[in-house]
Amino acid sequence: MTADLTVDRDRCMGSGQCTFYAPHTFDLDDLSIAVVLDGGGDAAADVAMAINVCPTRAIVRTAGTEGNA
Repeated sequence: MTADLTVDRDRCMGSGQCTFYAPHTFDLDDLSIAVVLDGGGDAAADVAMAINVCPTRAIVRTAGTEGNA
């Protein structure tokens, strides 16, 4: 699941919305930029919410994985 997600580090503003909705999938690094955690562990709906609430749309799901958050 998490291998299908990437964060565009140039777009991420570090709002932390992704970490609020999917704390086992996303974290903020030392520069307050979102990173995808190995293993995930959040429900697909929570990961989808994290993607949708990102204010800069920095979280990208790899093509061909729709419906598999």
